[in-house]
Order: sequence, then C-alpha cells, then structure tokens
Amino acid sequence: MINLLPIGKIISIIAVIYATACCLILWGVYDENTTFVTALSVASGGSFLLNTILISIFFFGWRKLWQWFPKLNDLLFPDLNGTWDMVIHWEWEDKKGTSHAQATIRQDFLRIGMDVEADDSDSQTLVAKPKKDTETGRPALYYVFLTTPKHKAGFVAQDSYRGTAILKLNLNGKEVLNGNYFTSRKMY
Repeated sequence: MINLLPIGKIISIIAVIYATACCLILWGVYDENTTFVTALSVASGGSFLLNTILISIFFFGWRKLWQWFPKLNDLLFPDLNGTWDMVIHWEWEDKKGTSHAQATIRQDFLRIGMDVEADDSDSQTLVAKPKKDTETGRPALYYVFLTTPKHKAGFVAQDSYRGTAILKLNLNGKEVLNGNYFTSRKMY
C-alpha cells in the first residue's frame, strides 16, 4: 500500500509533526530550573515515543486502523488479507475448462503477495503491486506469478510457467476480485 501513497508528502508531514512535537516538549520542559541537556533529554524521549507509535501503526496496527476507520479502504487501499475462492477459466491448445482454486493474500502496510493452490497446480507470486485506477479510484492488484503443475500418475509431467494477472475489486461488493490473466505456457 505504501506505493499508493505520496511518500514524499507523508515523510514531510511526519517530519513536521516530529519536529513540532520535539519543540513543544522542549519548550514545555525548559525553564530557569531545568538545564538545556535535561530538556533535550525529555524531548528525545518524546521523539522516541512518537517514533515507536508510528512504527507500531505501520507494522502492527494498520489493520486495526482500517477497521476503526473503514473509509481508509476507499481512500487508500482495501485490506485484502485472507483466503479467496477462485474460479479460473482457461484455454490451452484445443481444450477449455474451469479450475477451482484458493488464493491466500498476505498484505501489510509495505507489501502484498498471493499464493494460489489448485487441484492441478500451485502458484506463487513473483511481483505484486496494488494500484488504483486514476479515473475511478477502483482498486486493482497487478501481479506476476510462477505456476508449477502438479504431477499426476498416468500423465506426462509439465514444466512450470509464468503468468501475469490484473484483478480488480468488484464494484458491486468488496468481496469479489475479477480479472484476466496471461501465461507463458507453450502451445504445441
């Protein structure tokens, strides 16, 4: 999600808040009975506390923050963590079919990834990028994956192949991702 945010502005805002908090603490503590070193020490402790709070929010508390303020799902990017049921429509050579799978999405404030398990194959994400449409604001997940077919008795073993997909959050409900994919699977 961090790649969706204007990181330069966020760092600037945090730096200003940080500096203001340090100055206020320093100003509040410093008087004729307090040495400058003591006041600076108290201000540094306040800075450490602010830093700890920010790190906690980014690494541990962002999901709680999203739960308390659901509007963040629309403003920034939704929390996609969890297991998703998938129906994959495929075509290969002269065959067509569907495959059922489960995708597990793991997301934190700095990264997102997805693994897919199907009856015939397993896929792992090589690169994933959350993105919002610049016009509509619709969330999408762009990802590149490596699929390893499962070897079944009586069938010829198949090579692994790469693919790309774009999954967009359904407009009617936040519980459905729809999309298209392309693979490098060789046609014979």
